[in-house]
Amino acid sequence: LLKADIQNKIVVKYEGYIGRILYNVLDYKKGKYRNSRVIINKGSSLYFRQTIKNTMYLTVREPNIYDSKLAKLKVAISKVMSKFVLNNNIILLYEKNANSYEESASILYEQLIDEGYTNCYYILDKNNSKFKELNNKYKKNIINKNSFKHLIYFFKSEKFIGTETLTHVIQLRVANRNINRKLNSKNISYVFLQHGIMYMISLDSEMRTGFHKKNYKLHRVVASSKLEAKHFVELGGFNKSDIYITGLAKFDKNHKNKTADKIVVMPTWRRWELNEARQDFTKTGYHNMIETIIDSIPIDLLQKTIVLPHPLIINYFKESNSNLKYYLPKEISYNEILKDCKLLITDYSSISFDAFYRGSNVIFYWRDKEKCLRMYGDKTKLLLNKENVFGDICYTKKELATSIINSYTNEQQLKHKKRYEQIVEFDDNKNTQRIIQKLKEDKVI
Repeated sequence: LLKADIQNKIVVKYEGYIGRILYNVLDYKKGKYRNSRVIINKGSSLYFRQTIKNTMYLTVREPNIYDSKLAKLKVAISKVMSKFVLNNNIILLYEKNANSYEESASILYEQLIDEGYTNCYYILDKNNSKFKELNNKYKKNIINKNSFKHLIYFFKSEKFIGTETLTHVIQLRVANRNINRKLNSKNISYVFLQHGIMYMISLDSEMRTGFHKKNYKLHRVVASSKLEAKHFVELGGFNKSDIYITGLAKFDKNHKNKTADKIVVMPTWRRWELNEARQDFTKTGYHNMIETIIDSIPIDLLQKTIVLPHPLIINYFKESNSNLKYYLPKEISYNEILKDCKLLITDYSSISFDAFYRGSNVIFYWRDKEKCLRMYGDKTKLLLNKENVFGDICYTKKELATSIINSYTNEQQLKHKKRYEQIVEFDDNKNTQRIIQKLKEDKVI
């Protein structure tokens, strides 16, 4: 099981009928989140979990901080202590793994602090290098990740604003009943800022259900255009009134240096390869694809090449024996690297929208597209196609090599700019202010 997918749906199959396993038969009409004992063995945690819709999954992942008995006690104590916090209007902001400070949540957080919203708090590991660089007025409302205050405010707060699914505010794939019942509470107001424009992998994919509309008291999504909003309405189950068509806050700070000359390689992560990457990253299709891309870059441009793996897989790259580690940057800051990016090569990562917004060319290498779409699930579609894509599409190594030379030496094409504007409508650097106005209208702030 160590090389299995992170999440594996369990079904009963008999005489051609496929049904669901119930962790507790009494939950048939009203499901509650439950999970089995967490088995930790050979550096992995395995457990069964039952969703509130009575579907069972086998989860295979790295052990996390909340797996231990001591941590469970800390969670239980924090839940009780949260009842004694007098502030009933705590707003928690966060980014990926509650340990990032360079996307829309941090931009919005600083603007809210500047405007005097003292009830806004940001979750961040204080060992993060970004914390040390912050102005003291922003540091005051930073809550240290995994601290007692983090847990207490998590249980107390009913307002969350983040660039990721709500689970990132505490811990991905946590196996703790108290935490998961809080995450599924109907009293929550949750505003999803998006970590990147999601007009890419379709929301009807089985792997994207975490981004569907949840039964929260208030559930809002920031989008960059009417076209993207339509995607959330038609495939994510949202109402038109749930969408803030404002543009992403982080785009207000996006720019490219005049001296930008780097080729940045960043395919998106492959969830189904994550456990395989933990065993041997060099054996994954993800590594093989990056290897092919590097082999296609002219020798004289290799010294300007940076491999920027997805945040959820980068540590396995660093710890591997790959000879491609030479191309990894010493300091990982996606924003800073994109400032020096002249050409981005990806498969279908949302970082392509960031790069193009800044003025960089983008190449989409779709060698593994059909295989990856199958792994995402039967319904999955790629929303970008030959008619609306804002960069060259390559399927072979030969096509890629030719495109790299052309895209590196030329400016963005007019047809690509017009296509891009259909998906990203705003370029006035006022996205954050539009989001704040929407938050006021919904009485989130």
